[in-house]
Amino acid sequence: MGRGAGIGVGPDHAPPVDSEGYLAFAGRLPAPELHALLSRAEPLGPPKRMRLPTSLRRRYERLTRLPEGFIAVADAVCSFNPAYGQGMTVAAAEAIVLRDCLRRGRRDLPRRFFAAAAKVVDVPWDMAVGADLRHPAVVGPRSGRTRFLNGYVARLHAAAARHPVVGRRFLSVANLMTPPSGLFAPGIVARVLWSGRRTTPAPGHRSLVPQVEELVAR
Repeated sequence: MGRGAGIGVGPDHAPPVDSEGYLAFAGRLPAPELHALLSRAEPLGPPKRMRLPTSLRRRYERLTRLPEGFIAVADAVCSFNPAYGQGMTVAAAEAIVLRDCLRRGRRDLPRRFFAAAAKVVDVPWDMAVGADLRHPAVVGPRSGRTRFLNGYVARLHAAAARHPVVGRRFLSVANLMTPPSGLFAPGIVARVLWSGRRTTPAPGHRSLVPQVEELVAR
Protein backbone atom coordinates (compact mmCIF):
# COMPACT_ATOMS: atom_id res chain seq x y z
CA MET A 1 0.00 0.00 0.00
CA GLY A 2 1.35 3.43 -0.88
CA ARG A 3 0.29 6.99 -1.42
CA GLY A 4 0.84 9.24 -4.39
CA ALA A 5 0.74 13.02 -4.48
CA GLY A 6 0.16 15.20 -7.52
CA ILE A 7 0.94 18.89 -7.20
CA GLY A 8 -0.36 21.73 -9.32
CA VAL A 9 0.30 25.45 -9.07
CA GLY A 10 -2.21 28.04 -10.20
CA PRO A 11 -6.00 28.09 -10.62
CA ASP A 12 -5.98 25.99 -13.80
CA HIS A 13 -3.47 23.37 -12.71
CA ALA A 14 -4.97 21.80 -9.57
CA PRO A 15 -5.06 17.98 -9.74
CA PRO A 16 -8.62 16.66 -10.25
CA VAL A 17 -10.39 14.87 -7.41
CA ASP A 18 -11.91 12.08 -9.53
CA SER A 19 -9.87 8.97 -10.27
CA GLU A 20 -10.00 9.22 -14.07
CA GLY A 21 -9.17 12.91 -14.05
CA TYR A 22 -6.30 12.35 -11.62
CA LEU A 23 -4.86 9.63 -13.84
CA ALA A 24 -5.13 11.93 -16.87
CA PHE A 25 -3.36 14.66 -14.85
CA ALA A 26 -0.52 12.25 -14.08
CA GLY A 27 -0.26 11.45 -17.78
CA ARG A 28 0.55 15.10 -18.53
CA LEU A 29 3.54 15.17 -16.17
CA PRO A 30 7.02 15.31 -17.73
CA ALA A 31 8.09 11.98 -16.21
CA PRO A 32 5.94 8.98 -17.23
CA GLU A 33 6.78 6.78 -14.25
CA LEU A 34 4.03 8.08 -11.95
CA HIS A 35 1.37 7.59 -14.63
CA ALA A 36 2.63 4.08 -15.27
CA LEU A 37 2.40 3.29 -11.56
CA LEU A 38 -1.07 4.78 -11.06
CA SER A 39 -2.52 3.16 -14.17
CA ARG A 40 -1.70 -0.29 -12.79
CA ALA A 41 -2.45 0.35 -9.10
CA GLU A 42 -5.81 -0.10 -7.39
CA PRO A 43 -6.97 3.07 -5.59
CA LEU A 44 -8.04 2.75 -1.96
CA GLY A 45 -10.36 5.72 -2.34
CA PRO A 46 -10.93 8.90 -4.33
CA PRO A 47 -8.19 11.54 -4.51
CA LYS A 48 -8.18 14.20 -1.81
CA ARG A 49 -7.30 17.83 -2.41
CA MET A 50 -5.41 20.13 -0.06
CA ARG A 51 -4.81 23.76 -0.89
CA LEU A 52 -2.03 25.98 0.45
CA PRO A 53 -2.69 29.60 -0.50
CA THR A 54 0.73 30.92 0.44
CA SER A 55 3.99 30.25 2.24
CA LEU A 56 4.35 32.40 5.35
CA ARG A 57 7.29 33.50 7.47
CA ARG A 58 6.99 35.55 10.65
CA ARG A 59 10.13 37.53 11.47
CA TYR A 60 9.98 37.51 15.26
CA GLU A 61 13.74 38.08 15.41
CA ARG A 62 13.18 41.61 14.07
CA LEU A 63 10.90 42.68 16.93
CA THR A 64 12.41 45.04 19.47
CA ARG A 65 10.08 43.92 22.27
CA LEU A 66 9.22 40.29 22.97
CA PRO A 67 7.14 38.86 25.84
CA GLU A 68 9.21 36.81 28.26
CA GLY A 69 8.20 33.20 28.70
CA PHE A 70 6.69 32.76 25.25
CA ILE A 71 8.22 31.45 22.02
CA ALA A 72 6.86 30.22 18.69
CA VAL A 73 8.17 27.18 16.82
CA ALA A 74 7.56 25.21 13.63
CA ASP A 75 4.66 26.52 11.49
CA ALA A 76 4.08 29.35 13.95
CA VAL A 77 7.43 30.72 12.76
CA CYS A 78 7.41 29.61 9.14
CA SER A 79 5.00 27.50 7.09
CA PHE A 80 6.46 26.10 3.87
CA ASN A 81 4.91 24.76 0.72
CA PRO A 82 4.53 21.09 1.77
CA ALA A 83 5.62 19.92 -1.68
CA TYR A 84 9.24 20.24 -0.59
CA GLY A 85 8.91 18.17 2.59
CA GLN A 86 10.99 20.56 4.72
CA GLY A 87 8.58 21.65 7.46
CA MET A 88 9.14 18.84 9.96
CA THR A 89 12.90 18.87 9.40
CA VAL A 90 13.03 22.60 10.12
CA ALA A 91 10.82 22.12 13.21
CA ALA A 92 13.22 19.46 14.51
CA ALA A 93 16.18 21.76 13.90
CA GLU A 94 14.38 24.54 15.79
CA ALA A 95 13.87 22.14 18.71
CA ILE A 96 17.63 21.61 18.83
CA VAL A 97 18.13 25.38 18.80
CA LEU A 98 15.69 25.72 21.70
CA ARG A 99 17.51 23.01 23.65
CA ASP A 100 20.82 24.79 23.20
CA CYS A 101 19.31 28.14 24.23
CA LEU A 102 17.80 26.62 27.38
CA ARG A 103 21.16 25.20 28.36
CA ARG A 104 22.36 28.79 28.67
CA GLY A 105 19.46 29.70 30.92
CA ARG A 106 16.11 31.38 30.44
CA ARG A 107 17.26 34.96 30.59
CA ASP A 108 16.36 36.77 27.36
CA LEU A 109 15.31 33.38 25.91
CA PRO A 110 12.87 34.59 23.21
CA ARG A 111 15.36 37.01 21.67
CA ARG A 112 18.18 34.45 21.64
CA PHE A 113 15.97 31.68 20.30
CA PHE A 114 14.38 33.67 17.48
CA ALA A 115 17.76 35.02 16.36
CA ALA A 116 19.21 31.50 16.15
CA ALA A 117 16.06 29.97 14.65
CA ALA A 118 16.07 32.57 11.86
CA LYS A 119 19.42 31.22 10.68
CA VAL A 120 17.94 27.72 10.56
CA VAL A 121 14.97 28.91 8.49
CA ASP A 122 16.93 31.08 6.05
CA VAL A 123 18.21 28.31 3.74
CA PRO A 124 15.04 26.20 3.35
CA TRP A 125 12.94 29.37 3.04
CA ASP A 126 15.10 30.66 0.19
CA MET A 127 14.97 27.25 -1.47
CA ALA A 128 11.20 26.84 -1.20
CA VAL A 129 10.24 30.40 -2.13
CA GLY A 130 12.72 30.50 -4.98
CA ALA A 131 11.42 27.21 -6.37
CA ASP A 132 7.81 28.42 -6.14
CA LEU A 133 8.69 31.47 -8.22
CA ARG A 134 9.41 29.27 -11.23
CA HIS A 135 5.63 28.99 -11.65
CA PRO A 136 4.10 31.96 -13.54
CA ALA A 137 0.98 31.92 -11.33
CA VAL A 138 3.03 32.64 -8.18
CA VAL A 139 3.17 36.33 -7.33
CA GLY A 140 6.52 37.76 -6.27
CA PRO A 141 9.64 39.53 -7.52
CA ARG A 142 12.02 37.41 -9.57
CA SER A 143 15.60 38.54 -9.34
CA GLY A 144 18.29 37.52 -11.78
CA ARG A 145 19.63 35.15 -9.13
CA THR A 146 16.24 33.47 -8.78
CA ARG A 147 15.87 33.01 -12.53
CA PHE A 148 19.39 31.62 -12.81
CA LEU A 149 18.91 29.13 -9.96
CA ASN A 150 15.56 27.90 -11.25
CA GLY A 151 16.99 27.46 -14.72
CA TYR A 152 19.94 25.55 -13.33
CA VAL A 153 17.77 23.30 -11.16
CA ALA A 154 15.54 22.49 -14.15
CA ARG A 155 18.61 21.27 -16.03
CA LEU A 156 19.79 19.46 -12.91
CA HIS A 157 16.49 17.53 -12.78
CA ALA A 158 17.04 16.41 -16.37
CA ALA A 159 20.59 15.34 -15.53
CA ALA A 160 19.34 13.39 -12.51
CA ALA A 161 17.36 11.11 -14.84
CA ARG A 162 20.65 10.10 -16.44
CA HIS A 163 23.08 10.27 -13.52
CA PRO A 164 22.02 8.79 -10.15
CA VAL A 165 24.75 10.74 -8.35
CA VAL A 166 23.05 13.98 -9.41
CA GLY A 167 19.67 12.74 -8.17
CA ARG A 168 21.13 11.70 -4.83
CA ARG A 169 22.84 15.06 -4.41
CA PHE A 170 19.61 16.95 -5.18
CA LEU A 171 17.65 14.89 -2.64
CA SER A 172 20.37 15.43 -0.05
CA VAL A 173 20.15 19.19 -0.52
CA ALA A 174 16.34 19.21 -0.66
CA ASN A 175 16.22 17.23 2.60
CA LEU A 176 18.62 19.68 4.27
CA MET A 177 21.38 17.11 4.69
CA THR A 178 23.80 18.97 2.39
CA PRO A 179 24.12 22.76 1.92
CA PRO A 180 22.87 24.18 -1.40
CA SER A 181 26.46 24.75 -2.51
CA GLY A 182 26.61 20.97 -2.97
CA LEU A 183 24.60 21.38 -6.17
CA PHE A 184 27.52 23.31 -7.64
CA ALA A 185 30.26 20.79 -6.91
CA PRO A 186 32.42 20.36 -10.05
CA GLY A 187 31.27 16.79 -10.71
CA ILE A 188 27.61 17.80 -10.44
CA VAL A 189 27.97 20.91 -12.63
CA ALA A 190 29.81 18.90 -15.28
CA ARG A 191 27.02 16.32 -15.49
CA VAL A 192 24.34 19.02 -15.59
CA LEU A 193 26.05 20.88 -18.44
CA TRP A 194 26.85 17.70 -20.36
CA SER A 195 23.31 16.36 -20.04
CA GLY A 196 21.96 19.65 -21.35
CA ARG A 197 23.93 19.13 -24.56
CA ARG A 198 22.75 15.57 -25.18
CA THR A 199 19.60 14.84 -27.18
CA THR A 200 19.77 11.05 -26.90
CA PRO A 201 19.92 8.89 -23.76
CA ALA A 202 23.33 8.24 -22.31
CA PRO A 203 24.80 4.74 -22.83
CA GLY A 204 23.17 2.31 -20.45
CA HIS A 205 20.27 4.66 -19.70
CA ARG A 206 16.92 2.90 -19.52
CA SER A 207 13.41 4.18 -18.96
CA LEU A 208 12.07 3.37 -15.52
CA VAL A 209 8.56 2.73 -16.81
CA PRO A 210 9.06 -1.02 -17.45
CA GLN A 211 10.60 -1.40 -13.99
CA VAL A 212 7.67 0.41 -12.39
CA GLU A 213 5.15 -1.75 -14.24
CA GLU A 214 7.02 -4.91 -13.22
CA LEU A 215 7.03 -3.78 -9.58
CA VAL A 216 3.27 -3.14 -9.58
CA ALA A 217 2.54 -6.49 -11.21
CA ARG A 218 4.23 -8.43 -8.40
